[in-house]
Amino acid sequence: MTPAPRDQNHWYIAARASDLRQTPIARTVLGKPLALFRDARGHPAALIDRCRHRNMALSAGRIVDGCVQCPYHGWRYDGHGRCTEIPSLPPGRVPAFPPLRAYPALESDGYVWVFMGQEPPAASPFRFPHLDKPGWTSFRMTTRFAASAFACVENFLDCPHTVFVHKGWFRARDPRPQQARVRRYAERVEVDFVDEVQARSLVSALFFPSRRPLAHTDRFFLPAISRVDYGFGPDRDFIITSQCTPVGEQETMVYTVITFRFGRIAPLVRLVLEPVCRFILHQDVLVLARQTRQLRRFGRPRFTSVETDLFARHIQALWRRARPGTRAGATTGVECEQPELERRVAIRF
Repeated sequence: MTPAPRDQNHWYIAARASDLRQTPIARTVLGKPLALFRDARGHPAALIDRCRHRNMALSAGRIVDGCVQCPYHGWRYDGHGRCTEIPSLPPGRVPAFPPLRAYPALESDGYVWVFMGQEPPAASPFRFPHLDKPGWTSFRMTTRFAASAFACVENFLDCPHTVFVHKGWFRARDPRPQQARVRRYAERVEVDFVDEVQARSLVSALFFPSRRPLAHTDRFFLPAISRVDYGFGPDRDFIITSQCTPVGEQETMVYTVITFRFGRIAPLVRLVLEPVCRFILHQDVLVLARQTRQLRRFGRPRFTSVETDLFARHIQALWRRARPGTRAGATTGVECEQPELERRVAIRF
């Protein structure tokens, strides 16, 4: 099988912060069913979604005094998983049950993040670049993919597929060879495209200034985060950042933030850019669902990679050796460390 993010010692997005209001909600992260709710202080909490009594889903209950109340017999649990009330027993009498499994949860960048590891987290969650900074405009997309986290994150960083899946929208065929500089670090991979020729497409015609030099860098961060940067001088930037949360082996929730600088016309640009981006992302939803059906048809992946698959082997290598306590989730991503591997690859789009 294709390697997947097996190291649970990372933060994953479980929901948008705006989704967590006055009632608990159900989410699944790395195959674990969770009940998310806000405690008495308004902070997010995450418990295994199963009442100790008769295993009812706590996410189907309600919030009472900062605790989640089971909808079946009314047992209540606080944000640490401790049972605080059993209505059928005398007030204050609660047997010394072990608490439910509680996962560290916090709110950052408008999302609820959950840490799935056994040990306390050693780092903060990933920070989305330039979010809410003056001069930058952002919008968000939440998308369910019928595909693995590997399929999603590789797709988001894969340039050759854009010629075929997004033909005319994002890129057109250009046989001229271009150079890509690939660098792998302990917990991330970066690819810089050297003197890239600007693609002929609707997106470039509408949003990319044709007379400015193009700087294009793609990045992967552990556990399953992609970041794509397009820069056009000191005041024009376009950044796509996606955090992939595995739900199951072939199901992934993708939380995308698109952040850009276009000066005073940025609000007008967003009116056109956002629906275009949603359409292009939907094209990826369809092609990855088709790939998943094909994988199920044949039973397992049998992938063959070549050197122009710039990220696949490096992502798999980082996942295979993933270890507890990595700090990749704490960055937006540019540290000044030396790469453990560096090479140049000729690629055609």
